[in-house]
Amino acid sequence: MKSIPRALVVCLMLKLGLPAAYAQEVRVSWTEFMARNDMVWDRMPADYYEGPFVGNGLLGTIIFKDDQQPNTLRFEIGRVDVYDHRNKGANAFGRLPIGQLLLTPVGTIQKTNLRTDLWNAEVRGEITTSAGTLKLRCYVPSGETLIVLDLVGTGEEKNAKCAFRPEQGNHPRPTVQPGRDKGVVYEPNPPFVVEHRGDIEVVTQPLLVGDDYASAWGDRKNADGTRTVFVTVANRWAKNLQSATGSADDAVATIKAAQTCDLAALQQKHRDWWHRFYPASFVSVPDARTESFYWIQLYKLASATREDRPPVDLMGPWFRKSVWAAYWTNLNIQLAYYTTGITNHLELAEPLYQLIERSKDQLAANVSPVEYRNDCSALGNPVGFGVLNAGVGLKVDPAKPTSRLKLIALPWLVQLFYIHNQMAIDDTRLRESIYPLMKRTFQVYVRTLVRGTDGKYRVPNSYSDEYGDAEETSLNIAMARWGFETLLATATRLKIDDPQLPQWRDILANMADYNIDDTGIMIGKNTSFAKPHRHYSHLFGIFPFYSLNIDRNPERLPLMEKSLRHFTDLDGDNCMFKFNGASSLWASLGNGDEALKWLDRSLEVLLPRKVPSVGPNTLYSENGWPTFESPIASSRSVLDMLIQSWGGTIRIFPACPSTWKDAVFHNLRAEGGFLVSAERKDGKTRWVRIKSLAGEPCRLQIDGKVRALTLAKGEEIVLGDAHPVVAPLPVDPAAANAWGAHAR
Repeated sequence: MKSIPRALVVCLMLKLGLPAAYAQEVRVSWTEFMARNDMVWDRMPADYYEGPFVGNGLLGTIIFKDDQQPNTLRFEIGRVDVYDHRNKGANAFGRLPIGQLLLTPVGTIQKTNLRTDLWNAEVRGEITTSAGTLKLRCYVPSGETLIVLDLVGTGEEKNAKCAFRPEQGNHPRPTVQPGRDKGVVYEPNPPFVVEHRGDIEVVTQPLLVGDDYASAWGDRKNADGTRTVFVTVANRWAKNLQSATGSADDAVATIKAAQTCDLAALQQKHRDWWHRFYPASFVSVPDARTESFYWIQLYKLASATREDRPPVDLMGPWFRKSVWAAYWTNLNIQLAYYTTGITNHLELAEPLYQLIERSKDQLAANVSPVEYRNDCSALGNPVGFGVLNAGVGLKVDPAKPTSRLKLIALPWLVQLFYIHNQMAIDDTRLRESIYPLMKRTFQVYVRTLVRGTDGKYRVPNSYSDEYGDAEETSLNIAMARWGFETLLATATRLKIDDPQLPQWRDILANMADYNIDDTGIMIGKNTSFAKPHRHYSHLFGIFPFYSLNIDRNPERLPLMEKSLRHFTDLDGDNCMFKFNGASSLWASLGNGDEALKWLDRSLEVLLPRKVPSVGPNTLYSENGWPTFESPIASSRSVLDMLIQSWGGTIRIFPACPSTWKDAVFHNLRAEGGFLVSAERKDGKTRWVRIKSLAGEPCRLQIDGKVRALTLAKGEEIVLGDAHPVVAPLPVDPAAANAWGAHAR
């Protein structure tokens, strides 16, 4: 590794406060740029997977044609923390339905035009009917528990009708697939209650435990003759157990306040939040459809969670009845947070990691037998809202074929938490929170690894998600290796003389290798990857744990490539996260063309939508049910082509496809606390700018060459063009606005 020869590059060391003329220039007209990525509908969206959506991290709505009432537009209402409050029994933690606001024109709908304005985070449109026109605008104000719908009618459409259709608040899993959970009897919640308080309608849903949640709506006539409709959902958790109207009081108060509020100020506050959010980073690639998809996912993520909102589950604030109306911890929640750090939005992930920190006692209590709880933590799958209370057994009985370890959830979450902190560089949190949790999480392997007569440590019978059971699963080999390596590195960084250091070194030096056959990396001992399967858990050593990689193991590149090809050659059990997983796996090997191939496959829109497929609005259907995480993982695949940071090295354009001659990004975040910007022009890296936020050592790989940089906290360096400019790539107007539902 060599230091940068000053004669070969233009090198500007910039300290904060120097004249702006010497710094990188950002020429992004955000209004125009985001407009070309908006979703557009020139016909009525038919269903959940076509409709435009808005949200503010807590409350949201998705808009499409109602399937019960003719000539009606449906606003499906959702709130992310509306879960059943009981904590015991069958399906206790299910996400519950709320209801729909219905907009029915006076005349017959003849034409529909809708647009998701990404920059302002609102849906606008016009409906033409046989009786006039109806313009609408819908948004969910940032920081409020309110959905706002502005209506402007012409002709008879000034009298268009709004109504609220409540839905009984029962767990959707036994409703959607009765008998799916054999032997389980679900006890429904009490019926909802509808009442009117003046001009406000409120619906209260009592729950068996005594709590409730309530929806309310009302409208107001504005001075200019327009109409604004407000919807809210209130949710009391054990605040007023004896009152059946506790949440109703909150909901009505919210609507009353909205009816007298300054709408212009409300709208401006909302827009200001989003206008601060987007410019934290920037990405432009030479494919309009992919670029739009990327920005829609950023919009979707910030619509689904915020730093002061709950973690996102499988559907975000856009409710649909599903068998997966909860939090799945063996892949789904992990993929949902795949991009928060790289996009320079660490704040979006804080609710997840704060939940993990609050749950340290519960994570210990999840472990059985009891004597392991003093030093082990684990997490099963799935869990409900705000609780990480799924148990894990750590003793395997060889006499019982079903006795196995199921460990994926917590090691993977801990890895994400650690990477999050590597991008933030908070040694206090690392010492006081992450390191202790990491020790307990990987102590599970200390407790369960079996040392053979050959001196090798092996994983006993365990589950390789979601393929099946095997001895010596590749999944657990990858996670254990990452865990012990990271524990050692963290102890060194923090200068902790941990008594377990020799034990961890011994395990790493003597852990059995992956089992391999003529198809590549196996599921485990005596278990080949022999059937089509969507979950790439057996390849975790390559990605996302990078413990098997092209830097450390270049001689094993043919093995890694063979394993990847075999994974995708077995056609079947196809889904979006299978294909974007393949894309990121190939990107980790530096193969941009294969990465793009599988990214494109993940973005195919298929019919019928019961087939696993992304919808025209980029929401994902897994056999007809929504899972939030898969589209986010596809946007991670885009990022993996542009930048990767693992193994102590930041890689610039490490897997750009041959067709992506040009690309540009700004202020993407890398491990070590670096903000990175770069431009690729005519197939070559034109310039790179690195800013250090923490003064950490920096290794940079550009065009295959690794260079060492020394930057103090707050310093930045520009390599290449002395006056780099960040600007969107040109796009053919005909290719813009590729997402949405188009009549053509």
